[in-house]
Amino acid sequence: MWNKYGIVATLVLCIFSIKPVMAAPSKSVAAGDSITMAFGADCTRNKYFWDLFCLLGGDQPEHSWFDGDNNSVESIHDKYKLNSPNMAANKNAAESGAEMLSGGDNFSIQADRILSQSNLADHVEVVLGGNDICNRECIDPANCDDPLYTDDEWRSAIRAGLDKLVDGLPNGSTILLGSVPRVQDLRAAGLEKQAGNSRVDCESVWSTFGICRIATNGGTMNGENFDTRYNGISAAQRRYNEILAEEAESYNGTNGVEVIAEYTGEDEVNAGTFQFGKDDIDGGDCFHPSVQGQNIVADLMWQGNSDK
Repeated sequence: MWNKYGIVATLVLCIFSIKPVMAAPSKSVAAGDSITMAFGADCTRNKYFWDLFCLLGGDQPEHSWFDGDNNSVESIHDKYKLNSPNMAANKNAAESGAEMLSGGDNFSIQADRILSQSNLADHVEVVLGGNDICNRECIDPANCDDPLYTDDEWRSAIRAGLDKLVDGLPNGSTILLGSVPRVQDLRAAGLEKQAGNSRVDCESVWSTFGICRIATNGGTMNGENFDTRYNGISAAQRRYNEILAEEAESYNGTNGVEVIAEYTGEDEVNAGTFQFGKDDIDGGDCFHPSVQGQNIVADLMWQGNSDK
């Protein structure tokens, strides 16, 4: 039998074992590229001229994994609002075509945009890196003038944005660094998609619009065949994600800001290891996440979110 002292001791242990309920952020913002802007998400065909009108419409922010308000997507913001209906969110800093490193919409510049907003966010989600691969022309720097970025170049770009955010965000804020997606698998997904739909011609669109040619061109570019480029991209994409995790650990706690990486290793399911299939990419450019793919990105990012 329990005596009164045993009961009290048990209650005390139970109280201290209860995990505290974390308050949801008051405002969440995103830094990102065309994935965050849901480029062409609900486009389904591209074979004929009139099929391309959807693709030419470009961004579909209503379908975004981050804060899309279309009923077909359960966004991160939707997930938050279940318990915090008044939480604010925006992706005003994000821009299609953005890189982590280069260009006028890179991570550092998007960090400036985030910090310039009135009512500073206390939660930031970053999904960049696909264009850092797609905008390159070769693996080996001996073969072209714009090869894949080195580890040091990639790391410096992450630090350029994090330096600003950890210094400017309120104490207690969180930064979630999303993984670089597996762009190396999108050619296979696109070929499978076009094989099953007579109104979809992925190879033609990739070639016509120059969509991530380092990954989608099945021939030789700058002296490198597809297998060489595939293996090089795979190695770089994995290393970029490892560096994201390393930098998150390095910055975590700086100025009272929590920095975490959504990437949890190659043996775990995360946005950096998930292999998009034919139904997870749109039928317009056969490259960006479809509505189904946007839901997958939302689920993966939510899985890695410490503020939920």
